[in-house]
Amino acid sequence: MKQIGRTDTIVEQPPPVGLKPAPTTFISDFVNALLGTKAAPSMLIPAAKPSLNEHIRYLAKLWSIGFVLMASATWGMIKLQTFDRPGTAVLVYLLVIVFLSLMDGMITSALFSVLGVICLDYFFTAPLYSFEIGSTQDMVALATFLVTSFAITTLVRRARYFGETQHEQATLLDLTPDAVLVLDANRVITYWNRGAEILFGWTRDEAVGNGVHRLLKTVYPAPLDEIVEISKRTGHWEGELVQTTRDGAQVFVASKWIIRRDARGNPIGTLQSNTDITTRKRTEEALLKSQAAYLSEAQRLSHTGSFGWNVTTGDLTWSEESFRIFGYSQAIRPTLDLVLARVHPDDRLLVRNELNRAAAREEPLDFEHRLLMPDGSVKTLHVVARPSVEEPGRFRLIGAVMDVTQHKIAYDALENSELRYRHLFKFMPISLWKLDVRRLMEMFDELKATGVTDLPDYLAGHPEFLTRAMDVMVAEEVNEATVHMFGATNQEELLGSIGRFFKARPDTMGRILKSRFDGEELFEEKSQLVTLDGRLIDVLLTTARTEFGVTLASLVELTDLVRTQETLERLQFEFAHAARVSTLGELTASIAHEINQPLGAIATNCQASLRWLDRPEPDLNEVRNLTRRSVSDARRAAEIIARVRDMAARRAPERVLVSPHELILEALQFLRHEVEWRGVNVSHVFSASAPPVLGDRTLLHQVIVNLAVNAMQAMARRSEAERRITVRTTSLDGVALRCSVEDSGPGIEPDHMSRVFDSFFTTKESGMGMGLSICRSIIEAHGGRIEADNGSIHGGARFSFSLPAASTMLQ
Repeated sequence: MKQIGRTDTIVEQPPPVGLKPAPTTFISDFVNALLGTKAAPSMLIPAAKPSLNEHIRYLAKLWSIGFVLMASATWGMIKLQTFDRPGTAVLVYLLVIVFLSLMDGMITSALFSVLGVICLDYFFTAPLYSFEIGSTQDMVALATFLVTSFAITTLVRRARYFGETQHEQATLLDLTPDAVLVLDANRVITYWNRGAEILFGWTRDEAVGNGVHRLLKTVYPAPLDEIVEISKRTGHWEGELVQTTRDGAQVFVASKWIIRRDARGNPIGTLQSNTDITTRKRTEEALLKSQAAYLSEAQRLSHTGSFGWNVTTGDLTWSEESFRIFGYSQAIRPTLDLVLARVHPDDRLLVRNELNRAAAREEPLDFEHRLLMPDGSVKTLHVVARPSVEEPGRFRLIGAVMDVTQHKIAYDALENSELRYRHLFKFMPISLWKLDVRRLMEMFDELKATGVTDLPDYLAGHPEFLTRAMDVMVAEEVNEATVHMFGATNQEELLGSIGRFFKARPDTMGRILKSRFDGEELFEEKSQLVTLDGRLIDVLLTTARTEFGVTLASLVELTDLVRTQETLERLQFEFAHAARVSTLGELTASIAHEINQPLGAIATNCQASLRWLDRPEPDLNEVRNLTRRSVSDARRAAEIIARVRDMAARRAPERVLVSPHELILEALQFLRHEVEWRGVNVSHVFSASAPPVLGDRTLLHQVIVNLAVNAMQAMARRSEAERRITVRTTSLDGVALRCSVEDSGPGIEPDHMSRVFDSFFTTKESGMGMGLSICRSIIEAHGGRIEADNGSIHGGARFSFSLPAASTMLQ
């Protein structure tokens, strides 16, 4: 992984020979011009533009030499008496003018062209030694000389400019670190720059004239004829090649071809630029191997396999974990028939319908089904996939299969435990009570805060505390045996304060309070209670302490003591365990889905990393970000599992400083799949003044998740055109946080408003009625309160809870 940040090695090229300008003189420049060896200006060290004075001095020297040359030529031709051969004079003057034009521009050419006309007229045109032109023919001849002189010097200057330009371009090509080749129509090398010499090892003289394929032993990504045809048709081609250097080493190059054409548009060759990407490719290969190893290990740990299904061709690809999940050898090519062979017979129609729907509509997949393995065991898989259209007419599904068998078993066990608890509570033949003692616990906390450690001693001096304590202990629910035992017609007659039943034996209540004050788990005593019809019954009273201010109590008439003692002991254990499982079940009701989210995200991020790496120019920053997200998702899954383990082990909840906005966003992240599936639009309105709170992050997550799930389920029972949920936070004078979850559902029936937080009260056919009750227990355990009304801005229900600000809790 340390190689991720490495870049391709930059090959330092030595500058081309001859780039340093040699010192020159006017005479040497003049001689070089005469011999045609004047060097082109350097592209790396361009000559400085001369000043006006320097240019004037240069012209003075040049023109002086020019006048000397013209005079010498004229004197020589006069001495040779070439008066009868004026063509010789014309040729000599043109040569002098051309040589002088090489040293300067248009001005010098024009000056000496006019001077040449004057000399021809005076010395070689009759009448001699006179500027008089004797005939029209001579005037035409002199004009022709002047025009010819201008034309020839212009062509000479242009040819010099073209030569210098070509030299500059060749120099620029030698400066680039890329290997630049020019090939003719037969793919024979006609140009080979210095970058090619450095990359491949052959000099220009050795490479030019050789066929490029024979010299470099190129490995092409497709047949060469096909690539050449594409390049001729489109005018260019780009791709990655593997080529061989002089010493036999293979290098990876990113090659770009440009087709050269003649004036008629016929291809005459190719300009080819090759960039060395060997270091990058090897880094990518190492990274791919590393990523593949991490992906394989992550999939193995999360029991999540990945797959790709080309719907157009029917091709199916699996990861190593997918083979393990389906129980096939990796030597076998996966097909849909092999998949369907493993699908449970009762689920095959479901799987076929889901696959056909996704293929026909190009829609994502998200469903669960079972596998029937050869050994008779049954697995439960959660399949998710998203469509990918790489090219028109080529539809693919990329996704993951998650083995959720253990999660399914655990979830079913939790549901069965909840149902068993409800059946036990309702139908057991002994009296059972569910008591709300949260206010009593608050009173105990107040006493302890004042330094009280001996409750019986305090009660002796403050008998009114006992009365208040009995009044705040509230019966929330009783079973049928209790109704019969106390002579009531229904359970509602027994709900409320339990102080009225202890009028005959307040001392028993005192000992119950002491047991609770001292933190004892169980309390048991023989005592007498007063029934609704005034009877005094002897009972064996047992209370079991649970979390969140809930106490379970059982009453057994002493006449049945011998017969039910064994049942009672067994029931006490069942109640203690069932109460813990009930609480844990409500807190982890969606844990199977919650833990699948980060695990699925890990697989998706790894697949995305591979796609970024498969690009011609991999984006390592994207790969790094996706890897970090995978690590974060793995940690989140571990935190969820750790929290469940902690709760099962009865460890105390962990109170930490929590940002309400982060808390809400994290909780909503758990429901992303459910929200999308139900077509719900979730928004949040956060107040900047909302204070942080002290609380257990996982438990507060569960409150928000339960409220949001209840809202979605309520909206699902109606066909609203738009399903909306808004989560809103406000500050209550800076001393408390208020959070509300508002929906666009049907709202709460007025008759149900007072019972929505009661245990086992539900309006859903398959509901257990524990979700909102547990939410209230969690919020009140954090020192807050929760309430419900129909004040949603969307016209539905609104559930709001408030929690004290962290600043007030720390004071």
